Amino acid sequence: MLDALKNWILNISTAIFFITAVELILPNNSTKKYAKFILGLILITVVINPLIKFYDKNFNMNSYVNTAAKYFEEKKFKEDYEKYKKSSIEKTAEVFSSNLGEMISSKLEEKFKKYKFKVTINSVYQEEEGKYEISGIKIGVNEGNIRKIEKINIGDSKEVSSKETLNKELESTIVEFISKELDIDEQKIMVYKM
Repeated sequence: MLDALKNWILNISTAIFFITAVELILPNNSTKKYAKFILGLILITVVINPLIKFYDKNFNMNSYVNTAAKYFEEKKFKEDYEKYKKSSIEKTAEVFSSNLGEMISSKLEEKFKKYKFKVTINSVYQEEEGKYEISGIKIGVNEGNIRKIEKINIGDSKEVSSKETLNKELESTIVEFISKELDIDEQKIMVYKM
């Protein structure tokens, strides 16, 4: 027990000496704070390791370190990183499109008070530029509170379009308004009657 305490104190002293030496060598720039963080983790590990071994005799810090090193050597972290990055980009695009759609809908309802709008945004992440780009906007326009029921054709006959066309003047006014508000090409905006 006394030897274990002696080794523990020796390990802490060695770690503190090592950390101090590394901090003196590091230049004063942005990497210093990251290095200090890592060095702090090392010190915490050195201090806590004997306490963990006291409660769990089978605990071996080296096995955890070796497992982590093997994980990085096998480049599995790159696969995981790419998977999480792709998922994050898709979720962000969904939220971006949803929030932008709600904003556009409220702006339209504010400007065109007697209409109700349903806005759908299609956005694409431009990785080279690191930003989301709007690839298309679909704006459904409804006059009043009740939407008309679309006709459904059952059978082998060709599909019949039952959608009424929107007043061309209203359509162009909406397209022009959204184009100016978002600084987006009018060709990317489609307006239809719900």
